[in-house]
Amino acid sequence: MPKFVNREQELIALERACSPGMAVVSGRRRVGKTALLDHFAERRRAIFLPGTRAPVAEAMRRLEERIRQIAPPAPGDLLDLGHLESWDAALGYLIARAAEQPLLLVLDEFPYLCESDPSLPSTLQARWDHRGDSQLSVVLAGSHVGMMEELVASDAPLFGRPDMHLRLQPFTWRHAPLLVDSTDPEVWLEAFVTVGGMPRYLSLWDGRHDAATNLTHLLDGPGAPLGDEGTVVLQELTPGSAAARVLELVALGAVSFTEIRDRAGTAPATTSEALSSLERLGLLDRLTPAGEDPRRTKRVRYQVRDPFLRLWLGVVLPHRDSFELGRGQAVLRRAADRIAASQAAALRGVVSDWMAADIGVTCGEWWGGPGEDVVDVIAVDGPHVLKAASCHWAAGVDGGVWRERVRREMGDRPGEVDVIARTGTSVTTPAALYDRVA
Repeated sequence: MPKFVNREQELIALERACSPGMAVVSGRRRVGKTALLDHFAERRRAIFLPGTRAPVAEAMRRLEERIRQIAPPAPGDLLDLGHLESWDAALGYLIARAAEQPLLLVLDEFPYLCESDPSLPSTLQARWDHRGDSQLSVVLAGSHVGMMEELVASDAPLFGRPDMHLRLQPFTWRHAPLLVDSTDPEVWLEAFVTVGGMPRYLSLWDGRHDAATNLTHLLDGPGAPLGDEGTVVLQELTPGSAAARVLELVALGAVSFTEIRDRAGTAPATTSEALSSLERLGLLDRLTPAGEDPRRTKRVRYQVRDPFLRLWLGVVLPHRDSFELGRGQAVLRRAADRIAASQAAALRGVVSDWMAADIGVTCGEWWGGPGEDVVDVIAVDGPHVLKAASCHWAAGVDGGVWRERVRREMGDRPGEVDVIARTGTSVTTPAALYDRVA
């Protein structure tokens, strides 16, 4: 498991919600939910039940074991005289055991428990509503983002009960130094723009080697650390569904609604529903040019949100046999342009975030207007373009040449022009990006 770092704000939010209370924690697989909850629970009187698809009787047996370790039965109580036979009995027992001393119950991968007992949310709601002054706190966690959202929907039994729904996000580029074993800002940023912000992915990055070598190690050959990672991430989607097909097509380069619809061969309504579903699940981003009304503009692009998933779907999935046989290095060489395009897309996101923090106005990608071939990100304040940036994940970039190109295309419209590159003359380098947020 990756070392636990960061997440200070999330720990504060959990502390606030569980004092006592109920919290829901959701987020994609590998985002670090279990590590966060382990860390939160370790200095508390806490019972942590890992998710399981086992029958209820087996779940009760495992829960009993953990209760006996953390809160040994009192003489004459239910566990002293017998066993827990149901979730209703277990929750009632824990509420009673927390009458005088705080007790935390963490149910990891809660949807798995609900598969074995679909009535569990209703049982929890009934017990929770009649807990009185008990100091029991409950955390419900799960990787199936859609199902976790349904848990707290307006027509669900637990609606209104949680004191917080924490949607755990991947780390940002700012946090890459915490997990990438290197002191070089260029290495930190290369890791992030290549594999994104999942803690596990960043912790596997070898700072001694370049992106091509790292991807080969992570993806190529039997037992490669992340060779099957895409299948893990996509467990939330039904194989062969419109949503699964649309996500794959976007990773392969279909960016507009029309192109996605035509290549998927689906009706407009089906395409729209699939895109909306993927957005809700945090797998896809709907991008519009900075400064334009996202509800009205017709300039819309879709992009797989996670850089690693973009590469897995666009490069690994079409050539699974080659990677499983240890021949993926050749595939990665042929896919160099696709990998570079994914890195460039991630870099635009980094620069947008950096500029927004630096200037304090709306920042985002730019296309469909003056300078679209040379401008990647702009900062806008109403109708005014305060700053424009040209982004290049490349070495030896001449910043003066690119500034001149931006000015030639956009005139005096941007008040300031920046050029971001790995190395070069008159450019903002990764070291400068990290210095500005230190």
